[in-house]
Order: sequence, then C-alpha cells, then structure tokens
Amino acid sequence: MIHGENKAHTATANRIAQVFGVKYNAGEGHDIEFDGMVIEVETTATVEMGIQRLLDAEGRNYVALTNKDGVREALRLVAGTNVGVMDPQGNIVKESSRETEGRQLE
Repeated sequence: MIHGENKAHTATANRIAQVFGVKYNAGEGHDIEFDGMVIEVETTATVEMGIQRLLDAEGRNYVALTNKDGVREALRLVAGTNVGVMDPQGNIVKESSRETEGRQLE
C-alpha cells in the first residue's frame, strides 16, 4: 500500500508535521524527519511494517497511529525496542529510547 492512497495517513502526517513545524514527506523515505527525530505514520494495518522500518533508523524513532484505537497495539508491538509511540495528534505516548548524538540530517 502506498501511504498517499490513505486519506487518514495523509491527514495525520500533515497534522503531526504541522505540530512540529516541518513538512510531511509524501514520497520515498520516512514520513517526517527533523532534528534527530524520525516519525512513521501508520494505520493499524501497517503499524508492524512501520515499526520494522524504524528499528534501524538513526535518531529518536516514533510510530504515529492514524487513530487512537491503534495506540494500544503499537505499544504492545514496540515493547522491548527503541521505538516510541505517538497518538494521532502528535502527542508522545511512549518515548523513544534511542539517543540522537551524532545524528546528521539529510
């Protein structure tokens, strides 16, 4: 599934990008990336794939859900990883445990 095909994904990504004062990347790569933070916006159907993409990413990594119902599942899936969780408004529900030292922005 291409993220751009999902209206909930696009709306959530744009909302969270606006919260942080940055732009949503609708193309290849991470959805939102800035100041050592990487955010993948996912639906409940794609949350596992999003977490997998974040496991090797540098910086503080977060999976953000398009709806509140997916937050509980995301918390279960990230247990024991460095990946944090955000709600659909961009509020951090679980902090990322990865350090940002040495992070270079592209």
